[in-house]
Amino acid sequence: MNPWELTLCLSSLACSSASQLFIKGAVLQSEWRRKIIWLGLAGCLLLVSVGLAVITLKTLPLSKLLPFAAASHLLVPFGSSYFFGDRLYPHFWVGVFLIISGILCVLA
Repeated sequence: MNPWELTLCLSSLACSSASQLFIKGAVLQSEWRRKIIWLGLAGCLLLVSVGLAVITLKTLPLSKLLPFAAASHLLVPFGSSYFFGDRLYPHFWVGVFLIISGILCVLA
């Protein structure tokens, strides 16, 4: 994996994770205009994420891109905990261990 492909993968991951956090933020908004703005931002970030993933798939096999997508399942709860005060329960850490183990198996 060259630096350009790594940058595309990480950018896609960041946009995907941010999109999911914007969706959660929209749910927590009380004013409907703010909800629409947050959901619009989430939709735009999701489109950018998919576009970056498609560009990445032109040169990188899917088996190398999927571990980055799995990392989103780690970043979103951490971001939700940081930005929205959500608690991370013990069973979350079991899932973190399983996801990291799976990523390491695929990359090995």
